Amino acid sequence: MRRTFETAGLLALAAVALLGSSCGFHLRGETSLPEWLKSAFVVSDVRYNEVADELRRALRTAGISIPERAEQADVTIRILGERSARRVLSVGSDGRPSEYELDYRLNYGVYDAGGKVILPPATVTQARTYTFNEVDVLGKSTERDELWQELRRRAVVALMNRLRYGRPLRR
Repeated sequence: MRRTFETAGLLALAAVALLGSSCGFHLRGETSLPEWLKSAFVVSDVRYNEVADELRRALRTAGISIPERAEQADVTIRILGERSARRVLSVGSDGRPSEYELDYRLNYGVYDAGGKVILPPATVTQARTYTFNEVDVLGKSTERDELWQELRRRAVVALMNRLRYGRPLRR
């Protein structure tokens, strides 16, 4: 009887694995990138280092080598700028903000070793809302900082998807 349950469990597991693989499912973080992108050099101004470091980690995770110098790379990904903005979405009965929207924009371009454009400069935009409570100012400021980090990570994921599906202008 026990052996029947074990066999049924293994068959169910195999069926789930087969169905999961046939629909194109991939574990998060697993990104197959195009053939033209085997190595990448990430360039950014000092103030954009946090997002550049996140991008380097994502590229390494995807199996892309990150050389020390731009000349050693197939492509250069240049962080052209980033912008963070916060706006009030709603106010309470006392006229004080109770809900905010965080807006994050990341501008980048992808170039070959000679400096020619591979993927034209583009912008990734991410937004997130959060509620504000004056009673919990420290907790909410920590939450806001964590949301900014999440928006940067999500922007890097979106950039990776654009690398994955973008059609190069030159190759």
